[in-house]
Amino acid sequence: MKKIKFIVVAGSSGGHIFPALKYLNNLTNIKKPNEILFITNEVGVNYLSKIKSNEINKLIINSKNKLFFIYKIFLNLMFILLMNRKITLIGFGGFITTPVLLFSKLFNFFFLSSNKIYIHEQNFIYGLANRINYMIVKNSFISFPKTNMRSKEIFVGNFFLEKKKLIQKVHDETFNVLLIGGSSGSLDLNNIMLKEIKMLNRDHLAKIKFFIQLPESHFEIYKKKYSDIVDINQCNFFSFRDNLDPQEYDFILSRSGSGSINEILYYSNNVHFIPHLISRDKHQKYNLNYFLSRKMTLKKIFIPNKKNFVSQYYFNSFINPHSIEKIICYTTR
Repeated sequence: MKKIKFIVVAGSSGGHIFPALKYLNNLTNIKKPNEILFITNEVGVNYLSKIKSNEINKLIINSKNKLFFIYKIFLNLMFILLMNRKITLIGFGGFITTPVLLFSKLFNFFFLSSNKIYIHEQNFIYGLANRINYMIVKNSFISFPKTNMRSKEIFVGNFFLEKKKLIQKVHDETFNVLLIGGSSGSLDLNNIMLKEIKMLNRDHLAKIKFFIQLPESHFEIYKKKYSDIVDINQCNFFSFRDNLDPQEYDFILSRSGSGSINEILYYSNNVHFIPHLISRDKHQKYNLNYFLSRKMTLKKIFIPNKKNFVSQYYFNSFINPHSIEKIICYTTR
């Protein structure tokens, strides 16, 4: 890694990693892959197979111990930053971006480097890491439009994972219900779903197929809970899938992370979002309020008892399918 021109940093969650991967893959169309470095943590390992070019350099450091992570970043980046005085860096969110971007900024001051530093914020409000990062960056690429933008902000639109867009899709005769909430954030969503389906009549319940996200450690516990209400053969449990298509489901119960909320609302408004409020900034609550104020999603849980193909398709006008390409234009010029 003696010659590095671009460093991309992302970790901690799929919401940070997916836009970073698209940026990496699109960047290789115009830049040499072996001059690009992707820095991630133990979460990012699950997504490395989505990087198209094997020539992209990768640095994976466990971030569970934050002090150890900072120490390892310092050791690994020291040589790279000394050998390359003009690197373009972009952080896509999460704690791991801050030490990387900060070290590169320090090199600008003390070693007369010319590193250009950017961040991408996919949520309605800045997370803690990006609030710190904002102070040292050249530009911040934001996903939600604002009336009063700050001096460094550039609106690029919401990140979008392309799928084949169909207004109508052939379904079987069952009602397909999807529950997604992340590997750990889905437990309370499952408790809400269990409470809701207890109130359905047996004839309606017998026509539903459930696709349920759960941590693997809780499979057996929740299989028992669902089997007390519904035929367990109607339930499909999974811990992670990256190929879910919102068009296949008649109702979706989901967290309101920026990636989930935008992608689902591009295809369907048959969804009820519940924000994950564990994070200190409660960014999922603000994401959801933005769309609720524009009446772009259901306010109450409603599991339909008949299919309506036309109402399943919904166009989210805040999506910009070219948002990542816009970022590349700014970071490569």
